[in-house]
Amino acid sequence: MQVLYVVEFEVRPRDDSVDPYAVTLASIVSWLALAAGQSVDQSAMDSSGRLDLRPNRSGAPRTAVWDVAGAEDSKAIRVEVRDESRESGPVFVTRLTLGQLDSGTTVRVSMARESSPTWLSPAPPADLRQPGVIRSLLEDDQIVLSIVGQLQDGRYLQVRTDAEVATLVDAIRKPSRLPILLVHTRTLPALAAARTAAAKLVGLVRVVTLDYRASRALDADLPGYAPPLAGARLVWSDPSAPTVSFDESQVSSADSDTLRAQLMRLLAPVSVLARGLDRAYREARRAEIAHQDRDARARTEHALAEGDASAQIEALRDELAAARAGADDWQQLAAEEEQRADRFQMEAGKVPALEAKIEQLTIALRAVSMPGDAEATEEDPWAVLPGLVTGDASSAENLFLHLADAAAGRIVFTDRAASSWKKSKYPFPDEMAECLTKLARVAVALYDGSDRNYPHLDTWIRDEFDLKVALQDDKIEKTSKIRYFDYEGATHDRTPHVKVRDYAPPSQVGRIHFALDPENRRLIVDHVGLKLY
Repeated sequence: MQVLYVVEFEVRPRDDSVDPYAVTLASIVSWLALAAGQSVDQSAMDSSGRLDLRPNRSGAPRTAVWDVAGAEDSKAIRVEVRDESRESGPVFVTRLTLGQLDSGTTVRVSMARESSPTWLSPAPPADLRQPGVIRSLLEDDQIVLSIVGQLQDGRYLQVRTDAEVATLVDAIRKPSRLPILLVHTRTLPALAAARTAAAKLVGLVRVVTLDYRASRALDADLPGYAPPLAGARLVWSDPSAPTVSFDESQVSSADSDTLRAQLMRLLAPVSVLARGLDRAYREARRAEIAHQDRDARARTEHALAEGDASAQIEALRDELAAARAGADDWQQLAAEEEQRADRFQMEAGKVPALEAKIEQLTIALRAVSMPGDAEATEEDPWAVLPGLVTGDASSAENLFLHLADAAAGRIVFTDRAASSWKKSKYPFPDEMAECLTKLARVAVALYDGSDRNYPHLDTWIRDEFDLKVALQDDKIEKTSKIRYFDYEGATHDRTPHVKVRDYAPPSQVGRIHFALDPENRRLIVDHVGLKLY
């Protein structure tokens, strides 16, 4: 059996009244019930058993078998789901171990492949996907999953402020962490790719998104670690290991799963080497055998004292069975360790070839590099902006995300901003996009940290940015329904607005309504389209 992927989590209760082992087992049972298409009684997991599942996508049979081990304070249950192949191809095995030892509750999930024994027939690359049981565990609000104290929730982390960049720098420098994927999310597809990777690579990598300003700040503190412009960078647990970069075409692919698939191919083999053996099941099994052996020895001694030859023979047989079980376990452990050693040797054998390839690529890159290339990579985020299409919410969201990135979060857009654009059918999208860009530049200048006083803010915006802004509107100020909106738990005033076009037919009067948010040093745009009334 070739192990392809391993993740292991510590399980903690959200409340002291919760038994993490019992709750996790309930989630596993629910996952099996869904796969079987029928209810499963949790009490069936108290002893070893078997369950037929619904056929897989190819129509081949699937089965689940489980084995229970343990004694006293050490216990574990190991579940194996086997996906057979219709054409004598490889059999895929998903193995899940729930364990409870003195150190706490753990859950380990692995995937393996049993290939045909035919010699010199390489198995095709496996299209590995995170087992669904992990999502079931994440959605259980009674427990928390973590790895070496690092919360695992299937979400990406946003880094925007200087304080957040400083925290990220500290995390990168610590080797006792998961690999980190740094993504520069300047487009909607990049954001979708980050979201997919975070949700479907749980336990393998922590996904962090950065805007343009945060990326530059990270590069200043840790040169060479920031993601490429509109791309991504994988930083291994060992910060001195060479990072892996992904360009814009890989990160902003139309298929948000492209980046996840590439990362899975990189991370899965490393997880097998790093995660070792199934310690929880081993410890529980060892405790069970030791308990059986002690019990058999006690009965043997009692039979000797009583002179009961039959009881003595039966107890000795039990002692022998326990000894054989222990020997079998040690033999299996030795075989698995030998397989791991072979895997280490195989991976180590690849190193010289990879080093040579890296050196060749480095030489090639140096040969084609021209003076000034380093500066050219620092693309001006304002230089190329996504287009805005009338009635298309997707194009609006893409432009909004790009502007928020370029402005380092000094301007943000509510969901209503995109929906109002979709409904408005405003006929001059290029003019609207130009005004939005100018407003984003206003936000950067307004909240750049300088100590300024603008007694006539609208005049300053007009003179410095050629943008016509009104800060009052009698009708809006008298109509609370259209004046106020809620965003991130606070109520804001959308009276300020940009007059994109005025003194025109109602279908051509463009408006951008926004709120001033000095507390968070930003502008909040809540309406893009036609006049509100």
